[in-house]
Amino acid sequence: MSRFRVGCDQEGYYLEDSFSRQHPLRVNFSHPEFLTRLRGAGKKTELVARAVKAGGGVRVLDCTAGLARDAFVLASLGCEVTLVERSRVVSTLLLDGLKRARKVPELSFAANRIKLTNADSLVLMAQTSLEYDVIYIDPMFPEKPGAAAVRGPMQHLQRFLGTDEDAMALLSVALEVGCSRVVLKRPPQGDWISPIQPTHVFKNKNSRYEVFVS
Repeated sequence: MSRFRVGCDQEGYYLEDSFSRQHPLRVNFSHPEFLTRLRGAGKKTELVARAVKAGGGVRVLDCTAGLARDAFVLASLGCEVTLVERSRVVSTLLLDGLKRARKVPELSFAANRIKLTNADSLVLMAQTSLEYDVIYIDPMFPEKPGAAAVRGPMQHLQRFLGTDEDAMALLSVALEVGCSRVVLKRPPQGDWISPIQPTHVFKNKNSRYEVFVS
């Protein structure tokens, strides 16, 4: 019997971990903490927005959707975001969260600029018909010994999905498909080294965004 269970109640779909005392995982863009971030988000204040060069009509392919919080911020700043998530369970949670967000006036602007597809990004990027301004990659890297562990919903998600062992492959393919801008998000400290030198780097104490411009 799996330790994880997908359920649905009056609030929507959730993922429960029977080995943890954490609340079930939901994709909830109305959470007060996220709303605070969203209300203060700007093209200069958000590192992800600076890395992507967010703006009206910028087409972003988010190859590792996860909880889609960075994607939602980008959409709130006018980007057209396509989320790609290979886990059917996580895709279900995301779709549920986006549907609820579209019914909230404060969130509908961003939610309506996000499309979700349940697919493998490596396969998707191999298609020659892709037309995006930015490819965004935010893989789950293995935790570095001694580093602070992720907390909250991301910890729950990481237990379910594990780490992205194909992070190098994702970046390599993204750099080969001809997109003019590729952005890789990773921890500020770690052993993972990009195969080529980034054009720009944006970082703070929590995250590092490496930008590759062709």
